[in-house]
Amino acid sequence: MTRIIDFHAHLDERWFHVPCDSPSSMVATLDRFEVEAACVFTIMGFYEDCIPHNEALLRRADEYPDRLIPFVTVDPKLGRAAVDELERCLANPRFRGIKFHPWLQAFASSMLRDTMMDILHVAAQHQVPILLHDGTPPYSTTYQVADLARWSPETIIVLGHAGSADYVSPAAQLIREIPNLYGCFCGPRPGDLEHLVAMGGAEKIIFGSDFGAAGWRLLPERIDNVTEAKLTPDELDLILYGNSVRLLKLDEFPLAAAASSQGGAR
Repeated sequence: MTRIIDFHAHLDERWFHVPCDSPSSMVATLDRFEVEAACVFTIMGFYEDCIPHNEALLRRADEYPDRLIPFVTVDPKLGRAAVDELERCLANPRFRGIKFHPWLQAFASSMLRDTMMDILHVAAQHQVPILLHDGTPPYSTTYQVADLARWSPETIIVLGHAGSADYVSPAAQLIREIPNLYGCFCGPRPGDLEHLVAMGGAEKIIFGSDFGAAGWRLLPERIDNVTEAKLTPDELDLILYGNSVRLLKLDEFPLAAAASSQGGAR
């Protein structure tokens, strides 16, 4: 059985009035489907003040520091305050990446270029990837997200849905053309994955489920979308596990070591 890391999951108390899974419930589901770890993002932090939601996400993830990997979220519309919050959180090694949802957060990167450039440079300095929701106009088309990779070639940018339904073909071409652009296969169909791999290369595609924003059934469905694709065992290993290990530097900085050395987000 290929080892699995989920690069796209959500861990929050609620989505407005709808309760979400607790950390223990999330890890129980990961165990059920043999997923070793998951990168976890806020939900309500896309709508409300990011700072308390970053703190809450870290507390929840710290219940299982060897399984749950928090990503920080900030609001670029706040300018320098967003960069300060990003630096504050990334000073804690528990945060391994950055997550944006431009569609829900209501911003276009091109309208906030100065702040986004600062954010891109901070991410590069800390060597953490930035995952952005893509596939949704008017703020989150795949082309808009890919532009960030061109602005800052030293920063790892991840298309959060590898084009979703409507942008898979351009996503595959952009992933092939831009060295620091990756795709998180989170939502498209098995045949789309075969196209993404054929065009962009298995070393540029990462598995994600969006689990946590919906019921537990989403996780096995998204795993099946990968394993049912006509790919080689080596390609599956890269997509389900190896690429996440590389981008998150888990060989160099194992999760348990990061947890034991954390100083807490301040």
